[in-house]
Amino acid sequence: MAKKIFLLVFVSLMSLLAAAQNGVGDWRLHVPFVGTNVKSVVETRLYVYYLAGDNLFRLDKETNENESLSVINDLSDMTISQIYYNKVKDYLVVVYSNSNIDVIKSNGEVVNMPEIKDAVMTAGKKINDVTFGPGLIYLATDFGYAVIEDSKFVIKESHLYGEPMVSVAQVGDYLLLSTADKFYYGFADEYHELLSSFTLATNSKVNCRIWPIDDQTFFCMTGWTFQTKIEELDDGTLNFVPSTIIMGSSITPQSTVNGYLLNVPGLGLCYKTGLDGGNAEPLDVEDEICSAHPAGQGDVWAAGVQGLHIVGKGGFYLPNALSFSTPFWMTYNKPNDLLYVTPPSANGFFSATTPTAVNTFDGIKWTDVTPDDAPKNGCYWVEFLPDAPDTYFLGTWRDGLLKVVNDEIVFKYDNTNSPIKKSYSMHPITSIDRNGNVWVVQPYENKENYVMVLPAAKAKLNQTTAEDWMTLEIDGIYTGHSQRGRFLSTRYNNHDIKVFTDGDFEMPVFFWVTDDGLSSRPQQASYNKLIDQDGQSFAWTNIMCFAEDLNGIVWMGCTEGVITFNPAQAFSNDFRVNRIKVPRNDGTGMADYLLDGIQVNDIAVDGANRKWIATQSSGLFLVSADGTKIINRFNMTNSPLSSNTVYQVCCNPNSNSVYLTTPAGLYEYFSDSSPAEPTYDNIYAYPNPVRPDFMSDVTIMGLMDNSLIKIADASGFVIRQLKSTGGMATWNCCDQNGERVKTGVYMVLCSQANGSGEAVVTKIAVIR
Repeated sequence: MAKKIFLLVFVSLMSLLAAAQNGVGDWRLHVPFVGTNVKSVVETRLYVYYLAGDNLFRLDKETNENESLSVINDLSDMTISQIYYNKVKDYLVVVYSNSNIDVIKSNGEVVNMPEIKDAVMTAGKKINDVTFGPGLIYLATDFGYAVIEDSKFVIKESHLYGEPMVSVAQVGDYLLLSTADKFYYGFADEYHELLSSFTLATNSKVNCRIWPIDDQTFFCMTGWTFQTKIEELDDGTLNFVPSTIIMGSSITPQSTVNGYLLNVPGLGLCYKTGLDGGNAEPLDVEDEICSAHPAGQGDVWAAGVQGLHIVGKGGFYLPNALSFSTPFWMTYNKPNDLLYVTPPSANGFFSATTPTAVNTFDGIKWTDVTPDDAPKNGCYWVEFLPDAPDTYFLGTWRDGLLKVVNDEIVFKYDNTNSPIKKSYSMHPITSIDRNGNVWVVQPYENKENYVMVLPAAKAKLNQTTAEDWMTLEIDGIYTGHSQRGRFLSTRYNNHDIKVFTDGDFEMPVFFWVTDDGLSSRPQQASYNKLIDQDGQSFAWTNIMCFAEDLNGIVWMGCTEGVITFNPAQAFSNDFRVNRIKVPRNDGTGMADYLLDGIQVNDIAVDGANRKWIATQSSGLFLVSADGTKIINRFNMTNSPLSSNTVYQVCCNPNSNSVYLTTPAGLYEYFSDSSPAEPTYDNIYAYPNPVRPDFMSDVTIMGLMDNSLIKIADASGFVIRQLKSTGGMATWNCCDQNGERVKTGVYMVLCSQANGSGEAVVTKIAVIR
């Protein structure tokens, strides 16, 4: 299958380096582009903005740079509801679902206006529509309307009428207001303290989004789209005369050189009109949203499934983005250095299935590698064969287990050729052990064959039968519950121990061992509660995750917190788990249980054996290798995270990137630790040289574990000593006294913790 690569523009060497050299502590937000969710396209003087779902993208018309705008780089908030363009002043108004407002000026500068979002009021604050008048921005809101003076972007007026406004617009001398069931008008140059100061019109459309055409004509967009003329009667009242333009509801009109563009998503069409707003004719586009600049050359830009393009001129621009809207499961393919991401389908967090999709990320670009014939009913996580990095197995919601080689489905295991049971939900909970055996558990629907395994030799074949599988007897594992099961095949300390739970309410944790090979009834154990190191009972409501660290210790996250255990001891008569204690260090000698009472959704292990812990309501924690020290905590108050819910976390085993999925999407954090190297042969530092305007830390990569680093000047005098975290260290370009170093070339000397093998491994040039 040809891969659908979500970046069509040329990526230069400099951009490759820039992407690879994010500083420690930096964040990236990886947003999705889903062409079926395009809500608006706006061509400005220099850019084309397009809104897909609640994510905003921008194409530079001169350089063809195609980027996403987010809270990480330019914007002030998340979840954009709509964008609006002022063609006279060439600025874009970005409205968020929480009533925050950004204005993007023609030069790209962003002005934030949080006043409505931050206002304390009993009435609703939702912004329903935005229109423009001479030097003014009109905001129709759930409390009434507000007026912004756009010379300084400050709120000039705020009218609390206690009645939601669908739209407010200035047409000539008049200010028009539309609600769900009424239509008002009044003079625009008067201050209307009360809604009663407006005149109630009895002869106009209601529930109408208003867009001015000229001083006496406007578009009225309800279920249909009308061109409405204003007639001034002899008694001073107004008569509104509508003419049907399109039998469909338009979104915000776009001005062109010779008229308007009207997008009608319900019809999947874009119409062009004359300067008077009449004579609407459909353009030759389908299921796309269109825009054209009023000072342009007549080109029409459109965005849809294939991306952004100029109508009739070919060539599509796709942003470097995920191809689906809800990233959830993550697996890192270490040999190929690729992050694999799939949507959630139905699990303990989501009740509805999501279409099957598979994306990869190589640190720079996103690629859609969804197999062409993938089932539409949803999928779960990716599991790779240990000796075949281009082969993975993918459990699905209703279509069994898929074997995928080089992004093509080569076999589907279901009830016709395996013990996997066919049912409404046949989700197989999978795990592949270090020997390449493919394990499947169906504890909630397969009463006959609830634990099954495809031996490694058979898993390499692309055609198998039900007789090629083995089934195992694990007492009590069939429960008839849940699709939220978690399955871990331990891979260290020469043990092949399986750890499983179906994850449902107070369900047990199961262990079985296959050290001596596959057996239909292996040594096994199960527990409904566990005993900790102090002899205290530990029970749970739901077990959420298992993770094995670099020492072979299993970390278990549940609704009550986190515990650790040695899985090899699970078969003894005195199996104890460790409830990790974090010292208070306040002189009392007291300690608290790590994340006691906090739901732990997922745990990942980095190159320094530290643990990254995703929680349901408290953000992301970084703890020491043994968990006794909380190194860092990331949440909505101290990071770009827009939610304190973190679903999954995944550490790149080849770098310092940490990925996390949240309700707001997929974030990437650049930590201060990377995997250790076996030698000092691949050390590098960045940025190098260090320019005068660089005020952050220099990162030194490729170190051996627990390295001692000495920074020496040209004369060999050691000015600073550091210690690596995994295979990485950072230097703030200061000496031992905290003084910034002078211009020069500084040598980096490294040795093991015992001082052996010290050598100059790289140099760093500093320019002041």
